[in-house]
Amino acid sequence: PIDASIDANTYQLIEEKYGYGFVISELEEQIKNAKYGEKLSVSFTKIAPEITLESLTETMFHDVLGTFTARYKSEADRNVNLRLACEAINGTILYPNDVFSYNDALGERTPERGYKLGPSYAGNSTVYTYGGGICQVSTALYYCTLVADLEIITRDNHGFLPSYANYGMDAVVSWGAID
Repeated sequence: PIDASIDANTYQLIEEKYGYGFVISELEEQIKNAKYGEKLSVSFTKIAPEITLESLTETMFHDVLGTFTARYKSEADRNVNLRLACEAINGTILYPNDVFSYNDALGERTPERGYKLGPSYAGNSTVYTYGGGICQVSTALYYCTLVADLEIITRDNHGFLPSYANYGMDAVVSWGAID
């Protein structure tokens, strides 16, 4: 049998293969008791691999490398933006040497894509922009990346301290400007 595995170059899953074999002690017993010229029969059985694709995928991604919890004032439109941002990054798999872009993962925040007007910082004031509030998700992702000891390529913080993060632990994002 051949166990299911992950190709080290392409990172693609490779399905298991069943093997065939026989119980050698049973064959040895037949040989020991056989008469000269007697034909012996060997029964082959299907042998399951130790690691199947199902068992491999069940064990993948079970380690929690970081968590982040933040409280915020609930606002219906902002909640929509948070949900859309979370849905956009949920299930993302990064392979070695991949670089994650929050902006690429979410795309432009527009009303056509379901984003609502929400609070955003602009200079020294709060303004309402489509997708406002999604920095809370980028902040959560940044924090989890730090505690997971993954490499941070770039990160910028807000000009103000947001209520959902400690000083220096936030991650601002702005379509076309800051990722």
